[in-house]
Amino acid sequence: MSFKNLLKKKLGNHYYKIRSKYILTKIFGKYYLNTRSIIKEFTSKFSFIKRNLNKKIEYQSIINKESGFIVDCTKDNYFSYHLRPKNSKDFNLESTCTINEKIAIIIQGPIQERFAFLKNTLKIYKKIFKNSIIIISTWENENKGLLSSLEDQNIFIIFNKEPEKSHNNINHQILSTNTALKFAIEKGAKYSLKTRADVRIYKNNLETYLISLIKTFPIKQNNLISSRIIVPSLNTFKFRIYSLSDIVMFGESKDLIEYFKLEFFREGLKKFNLDEKNFLKNGTPVVAEIFLCSRFINSLESKIDWDLYNWWQSLKNYFCIIDNSSLDLFWHKYNWEYEYRYLRTYADKFARAIDFQDWLSLYQGYENNWQLASNEHEKYNELLKLTNIFKD
Repeated sequence: MSFKNLLKKKLGNHYYKIRSKYILTKIFGKYYLNTRSIIKEFTSKFSFIKRNLNKKIEYQSIINKESGFIVDCTKDNYFSYHLRPKNSKDFNLESTCTINEKIAIIIQGPIQERFAFLKNTLKIYKKIFKNSIIIISTWENENKGLLSSLEDQNIFIIFNKEPEKSHNNINHQILSTNTALKFAIEKGAKYSLKTRADVRIYKNNLETYLISLIKTFPIKQNNLISSRIIVPSLNTFKFRIYSLSDIVMFGESKDLIEYFKLEFFREGLKKFNLDEKNFLKNGTPVVAEIFLCSRFINSLESKIDWDLYNWWQSLKNYFCIIDNSSLDLFWHKYNWEYEYRYLRTYADKFARAIDFQDWLSLYQGYENNWQLASNEHEKYNELLKLTNIFKD
C-alpha cells in the first residue's frame, strides 16, 4: 500500500486537510488560488512533458501503470496518444459475452525472440476469449521445451515441419495456418480467428461481435464458402489489387481452409502463367497477401480480372472490412508507433487503406467514386518498387 493510500485509510474524510492545496489555501487564501490558476493556465500552453499518464479521467484510468513520460514538441499539429499494457498483469479488461459456438484463436508463424510477448498475449486472451481455444502453429526448430510450458487444456501447440522457402515465406504461412485450421475443426471450432505471433488484440467481447457481422452481412451466393471472411483495415488497400490483409482474419473454419488451401507459391503462380522470376500481373506483384487473395477469387469465380473494378466487387461480395480500432489491434512491426498508418492522411486527398465506412458504402451500392481519386491501380516494377500514385 502506498503512503498516500495509507494516510487516506488512517485519516478518512480528514485526509484532504494535509494536502498542500488545503494548507496553502488556509494560509494565503484567495491569493494562492488565483496565482495557482494563472500558473496552471500558463504552463498548460507551453507544457511539452506529459506525465501522470495513468491518471483518472472522469473517474476511470485507461491504463493501470505507467512510470514514464512523453515529450511533445509538436508545433503545427495536435498530438494525441494511446497506451496499451505490455504485460498481462496490468490488463484487467474481461469479456462477458457467451456464445454457443466454439471459436479457435490461431497464432501462426515463428516465435523465437517473441516468446515473452506471446506469453503475455496468451494471458490476455484468457481474459477476453473465454469461449475459445487457442492454437499456436509454429515450426520444429523452435524451443519446444519452452513453448510446451505454455500448453494447458485450452492452449494447443503444433510444431510443423518447414516447407520449402518462398517469396515472403508465403508457403510457411499457408502450411502453418492450414494445419491449425484442420486441428480447429477436429476440436469442434466452427469459427476461427487467424492471427500472428507479432500481433495482439486487446478488445473484449469480440466473439459475439465477429459472429454478428457474419450474420448481418450475408455473402454472395457461391459454390465454395458459406460466409464472409472478415479482415481489418491494416494492409487492405483501395488501389493495390487484391491486397486483402492476411494479418488477422475471421470466418468459418472450413471457409478459411479454402483461403489457405495447401497449394504452394510455385504451383499457384502457374495458374496465372507466372513463375518465381516473373510474378507481375498488370503491374501487380502476385506475392504475399495478393497471392492468397487472387488465387482465392480465382477459385470462387473460375476467372480473375486484374483491374480495380473486379477488386472492389470482390470486397463487396465476399469480404467484410472492419476498423483496426474495433479489434484494438496492435501489430508490433513496421512503424507500429503510428497508430493510424495507411488509414489517416491530412497531407493527401485520400487515404490508402479501406476502413469499415468505405466498405459499408461499397456493400450498400453507393457511389464511392474512388476512381476520382485515382483511375489506375498501384503498379510496381520488377524490384517491387511502386511506380505511380503513392511513389516518393
